Amino acid sequence: MGLPMRAMGWIFALLGLLLTAPAVAQGFPVAIEHALGTTTIAAAPKRVVSIGYIEQDFLYALGVAPVGVRNWWGDYPYATWPWAEPARAALGATPEVMPGDEVNLEWVLSQNPDLIVAVYLDLDESTYAALSKIAPVVANPKDYPLWGAPWQVELQLIDRAISGSTAKADAIIAGIDAKVAAVRAKYPELEGKTGTNVYYDPAEGNFGAWGAEDTASRFITSFGLVFPDALDKLGDRDNRITISPENLKLIDLDVIVWPIDSPIDRIKETVEAMELYQNLRLAKEGRSVWLDDGHGTFSGALSFQSPLAIEYLLDTMPQMLATAADGDPATAVTVPTTP
Repeated sequence: MGLPMRAMGWIFALLGLLLTAPAVAQGFPVAIEHALGTTTIAAAPKRVVSIGYIEQDFLYALGVAPVGVRNWWGDYPYATWPWAEPARAALGATPEVMPGDEVNLEWVLSQNPDLIVAVYLDLDESTYAALSKIAPVVANPKDYPLWGAPWQVELQLIDRAISGSTAKADAIIAGIDAKVAAVRAKYPELEGKTGTNVYYDPAEGNFGAWGAEDTASRFITSFGLVFPDALDKLGDRDNRITISPENLKLIDLDVIVWPIDSPIDRIKETVEAMELYQNLRLAKEGRSVWLDDGHGTFSGALSFQSPLAIEYLLDTMPQMLATAADGDPATAVTVPTTP
């Protein structure tokens, strides 16, 4: 005997609810494990505040407009650098910017957040506890050294916190992985060459690098370059490697990228004038990539290492690396002027 039409209608309505409801609430509540514990997020957040150094970029890439962000450096409107500005504008995001260098609890509270993102931040337990009284907090990924989590892991962590899944993050990762693979195919000469990023501090007179697990280091090695083990072993707890001038031989690699935040620092001129530097292959064979674009935009993107920053760098950085790695001083590295 067939069911009455009214009963059939109820069954079809119930099936419709079962098929559509999970797409809305499938991932919540969600438990996010991070370096400082586990945070449970009851429902999809609507007011996200980013207090880490770079997370606004990740949120924009995921299609989320934060209500509050932190300014690392650069002093751009809404703390948004040029590579992320189109994504911010497309979302119509006009976030408040947290003042000062420290986490301002009163400012965070005033944003009335329902999620606080602190993934790229050295967050201590007491500040984490105080922030957790305001809203759920997602700290840096566990099982990775400070500043050493791959950007892919950070993106997936943030995506789960805001959407309950990693679907958007996975799609972004797949897209960038495909572009990196294309770069490696285009520049096979980079495979196996040694290289990393080196910074010069004129105030201290020392050189510095970050370990192999630093996000900027990972970016350089993603094209087939190799970070030397001997150099990596010199890193401290924060992956920081300090190199005195007399030990410059440690960085005489096939390629060195020199981030320059501001042209007024005159880092390039200072280092190139050093006799110790002039005796290195870096100088004699033109193996240095000086990111002197006039505004520090390339250096900023290298430090941010967000999906948006990486997309920006993929258009120009591989060519610079390949030109430097050929060991021919006659082929000068060209760094475009940036906004």
